Amino acid sequence: MSRLSEIYDYIDSFAPFSLQLEWDNSGILVNCGDCVISKALVTLDITAEVLNEAIDGKYDLIVSHHPVIFGSLSALTEKTPAAICFKNGISVISAHTNYDLSPIGVNKVLAQNLNLHNVVSSNDSCFMIGELDKPMASDMFSEYVSKCLSAHLRYNDCTKEIKTVAVCGGAGSDFASDAKKAGADALVTGDGKYHEFLDATDEEILLVSAGHYETEFPAVVSLCKLLEDKFKDIQFKVAEQKTPIKNI
Repeated sequence: MSRLSEIYDYIDSFAPFSLQLEWDNSGILVNCGDCVISKALVTLDITAEVLNEAIDGKYDLIVSHHPVIFGSLSALTEKTPAAICFKNGISVISAHTNYDLSPIGVNKVLAQNLNLHNVVSSNDSCFMIGELDKPMASDMFSEYVSKCLSAHLRYNDCTKEIKTVAVCGGAGSDFASDAKKAGADALVTGDGKYHEFLDATDEEILLVSAGHYETEFPAVVSLCKLLEDKFKDIQFKVAEQKTPIKNI
């Protein structure tokens, strides 16, 4: 039977926790002991709905992308997700920027979903860059991204043809300038700020904001499959979760 430490070590083998960015908090964030794991949920976020699913289904592990303890959290209460997990004997491994930077992680899966070819990592591995089968007008490419990711999106006014595409799941719009320098005609990411769209227009690169959830969730599904294939004795399941953002 497989233990918590073995699952951590396996994730570490393809997404080393030592490579997480300095502001991140990836790793075993809730440790209920190095016990045998029988059921594990894999999720983007540990929301109230995911917690209920884990408790009702008697799961003993949650593997999340976004850390369950992050940012300004300085104290635990009975309603804090990490505290709820510990109280119910549910350990948590969060693989965030280490999975972003992995050669088979978030950005690689996003590139695959857009059917990019000749995909390589940027020098700092913060984004990947690849090529379309054939060039597309910027409006047509944006529609293509929307269909590939089933996403509502925002993009800037750009008249150039799109052939070389950079991808960065989640909050990666600040890499637009670096992507342009790397030869990209477009950057597809999750979130984009108003002034970043203006800057992208000035720099003549298409910035496509397709949603944080939409650009990262496919990699959660991929992570679940990797764990399933490695640990045949554990029941893995992608948590029943959807984006909390509504569009009209």
